[in-house]
Amino acid sequence: MLRRLLNALWIFALAFAVIAVVDVDQANAEEALASWYGPGFEGLPTASGEPYDPSGYTAAHKTLPLGTELVVSYGGQSVPVTINDRGPYVGSRELDLSQAAAQTLGLDQAGVDYVDYTYSGSIPAAPETAYAEPVAAEPTYTEPVVAEQDYNESVAAETTYTEPASPETSSAYEASAAQGTGSAGGGYVVASGDTLSEVAVQLGTTTEYLASYNGISDPDYIQSGQTIYY
Repeated sequence: MLRRLLNALWIFALAFAVIAVVDVDQANAEEALASWYGPGFEGLPTASGEPYDPSGYTAAHKTLPLGTELVVSYGGQSVPVTINDRGPYVGSRELDLSQAAAQTLGLDQAGVDYVDYTYSGSIPAAPETAYAEPVAAEPTYTEPVVAEQDYNESVAAETTYTEPASPETSSAYEASAAQGTGSAGGGYVVASGDTLSEVAVQLGTTTEYLASYNGISDPDYIQSGQTIYY
């Protein structure tokens, strides 16, 4: 009788411990708006220096130290990812998953949606300096030089103006913004004969999402030269 009572108490204590661990994990989970990128960027350098691999389980984040390991959950599925790139820089998105990670979670169908994530390992002890948006250089200005003429009249020489240099992209995600293509977020310029459904297929998203995101009331009517944002 005593042995049965002890066994029952032990089982109860074990069940309570499991529930407590699950509750702690759920409490520590963070929510983030996530998207994904992949087509057309294989082999391009990421912020970590390693080439982008769409079949790898990686992700981009604006501030988390490179090398941070996360477990991302969505729709009842979970996948481990490692932060190796910077981004996304579209709206309020916080995570940009690799193509393989998005497909495993089923996020590739939605394109953009909220996910939960937890830290699966220790954060690197010596994180890199937080990324700052590049600031365009101030244009240089040269004071006009008065040229002396034979007839003793002076005219102002033309002032020189140097266009500020465009900052180079440092990751696969930023390269996508410069190209304006792909599913990493940016703008797509409508070509002659394009339809919104064809554009959605090229960008790896849905016609409804593009219409809603761009305020297009009639998906059957888009103009050549119009920019479609995603």
